[in-house]
Order: sequence, then structure tokens, then C-alpha cells
Amino acid sequence: MHIGFRYHVATLVAVFFSLFLGILVGSIIFQDDLLVKEQNSIINELESKFAQLQNKTKELQADLRQAELKEALLNEGWALIRGALIAGMLSDRQIVLFTNTDSTSAKRLATVLNDAGAKIHAAYRWPSEADDVETFAAELAALNLENPIAVAWVDQEFQGEAKQVLDYMKTLKWQVCILQPFTSGTNLADYGQDALVINIGDTYLGELAMVWGLSAGATGVYGRGSATALLPALDAE
Repeated sequence: MHIGFRYHVATLVAVFFSLFLGILVGSIIFQDDLLVKEQNSIINELESKFAQLQNKTKELQADLRQAELKEALLNEGWALIRGALIAGMLSDRQIVLFTNTDSTSAKRLATVLNDAGAKIHAAYRWPSEADDVETFAAELAALNLENPIAVAWVDQEFQGEAKQVLDYMKTLKWQVCILQPFTSGTNLADYGQDALVINIGDTYLGELAMVWGLSAGATGVYGRGSATALLPALDAE
């Protein structure tokens, strides 16, 4: 091959290679520039969303503080007027409390019952599977109370042992009140025939229903849903 021709071929190859390399490098640089722009766009968007979330969090915190202040005010107000609504309605009645949860609910119920004039004689936890029901029942019988009231706070499924104790209280002719929190999904309607069942026990209305119902000797289910009524009638037999 003629040296001049080979030279021209080599020159053309070099030119095309240089062109290809330039295109490749330019393409890479251009892609990187798009990537940087896209990253900056994403970062800016995330920063904007983060700022919005910070502002929303501050608003929610302010709303929460207002809600807490409002709840505290309502609780204080309810404590002031509750006495006028239930004073003396359970004068000198002897109460036995039963709970299956922490002591907070028991303390609240004890406060309400004391405001109504009742006397808290004893407090127990519902028996569990490990407890001897017969021994527990015998202990209740040994209390030898006159016209006692059993007030039970139930926020879990009734276990068989608890049902046995409740049935035993019926044989002792105890007046029984079962309270559930508003969010409870346990249906205790079957006990409404012989006991006062309140499914809004953690509300102001639930406290009224407990005292009014016990004072009137009412039975049935009171509160929300398919309850007999929202509150027992004060003149119930």
C-alpha cells in the first residue's frame, strides 16, 4: 500500500477516534451536569418538605398543648360540678373494687364513688388462670358485707375465672356494676340481665351512669352502640 494512502487512512482513523472520544467525553460531562441539576432539585425539594414538616410539627405541638389545657380545664370543671350531681346517692354503701389493669382506673373510680358517699371496703384484681377461684370466692364470702356493691373495671377479655367469680357474686346477691372503656371491643351484653354494664366507663357520662344506675338498682347495658340507653333513669326500679 502506498505510504501516502496509509498515512491518510491513519489520519482519518485518528480523526474519527478523536471525534468519538470527544462525543463520549462531552456526553459524560453533559450527563453529569444533568445529574447534578437533578440532585440539586431533589435536595431543594426535600429541604422544602422538611421545612413544611417542621412548621406542621410546631402547629401540632401548639394544638396538643391547647388540647391538654382544655382537657385539664374540663377535668377541673367536672370535678367541681360532679359532687352536685351525685352527692349522697350511694351514702354508706360498701364497695368492693375489681380491676384487671393498673391502679389509675381504680383510683378514679374510687374518687367518684367516694364523692357519691360510698365506702371502699376492699380492692382486688380479677382472678387469672393461675388463681384458685374457690379460694377467691371464699374470701369474698368472708367479707360478710351488707348489701355490697361490686364495681368491676374490665378493659380486656373476660377470662373464665372472672366469669365464675361474677356468677358467684350473683348467688351472694351482690349488686354488680361492670365498666368498660369507650374503646373496648368486648361485648358484655349477656351480663346486662343481672348487672349494670357501662361501656363508656372512662367518660364523664360513664361516671354518671355508674352512680345513677347503682343508686336506682338498674341493670342493663348503658352507653354507646346497642346499649339500652345512654344513662340509666334515676327513677328506675
